[in-house]
Amino acid sequence: MNLKHIELFRYVMEHGTLTRAAEILSISQPAASKMLHQLERSAGITLFERSKSRLRPTRDGELFFAEVQRTWESIERLERVTKDIRELRFGRINLGIMPMLAGTILPPLVAQFCQRHENTTVALHSRSSERVIEWAITGQIDLGLANSSTPHPNVSCRVIARIPGVCVVPENHRLAARRELRPEDLRGENYISIGHIERRTVIARVFEAAGVDLHTFIEAPMANITCALVASGAGVAIVDEFNARLFSGRGLVAKPFAPDVAFPVWHLHPNTLIGSSLADAMTRDIEDEFERLGYRADG
Repeated sequence: MNLKHIELFRYVMEHGTLTRAAEILSISQPAASKMLHQLERSAGITLFERSKSRLRPTRDGELFFAEVQRTWESIERLERVTKDIRELRFGRINLGIMPMLAGTILPPLVAQFCQRHENTTVALHSRSSERVIEWAITGQIDLGLANSSTPHPNVSCRVIARIPGVCVVPENHRLAARRELRPEDLRGENYISIGHIERRTVIARVFEAAGVDLHTFIEAPMANITCALVASGAGVAIVDEFNARLFSGRGLVAKPFAPDVAFPVWHLHPNTLIGSSLADAMTRDIEDEFERLGYRADG
């Protein structure tokens, strides 16, 4: 099957008309109609019912479209990876860092590292943990820090730190005067969750064990955005200590939370790359800083 034909089919399904699909692909409607017939012949199934120049997807067409959507996600991922390869090809050492650390612990460490290694260029790339893992799998970074791991054979993963979680509430909130907060204290509160599914799962288990239903009011992609929402009075949240400190005194207060919640920091090393002494030196600096802060993981 021709990829261009599948792309046309996808646009017809998404926009409802062959005319609009042809416009998007900058081809004539007769050419688009011919391509659609060619796709049906190559697939061996009837994708549309045709009546009075209208197209209605058949049941087979709907099933085919569902598979096309899944396949297209892989194609889009390939396009992202290709773009990332182009953007990350420069620099002596490439770091892929999750947002929780990129705006907190990493900037001073990178500054000190560059002062000690004057001829080194450090490329610092901050994206979601999912993207950092993609970079590690494809060997686009020398080391990565993420909040989850991968079983992919191209990557070696180990936990190097655990960042304590704290409960953050608006300064004028009824819970702001408490010394410590527990799951039952948040019953009925508007809760703001942070993006990554594993992080949400860790917190959800704590509340499930306590028999408390969380009322998720807002889902935010990153901890700093979550803190900004809390500081604006939107609700309460559990975030890492680093980001909570950045917002201390800015409309938000952080309280110890029990039972303990900790966010893991995974070190990702691409096995496909030749060992880098610079990456090893950067890893030691990061681990030393975690140890100084008391967050270093055992083993």
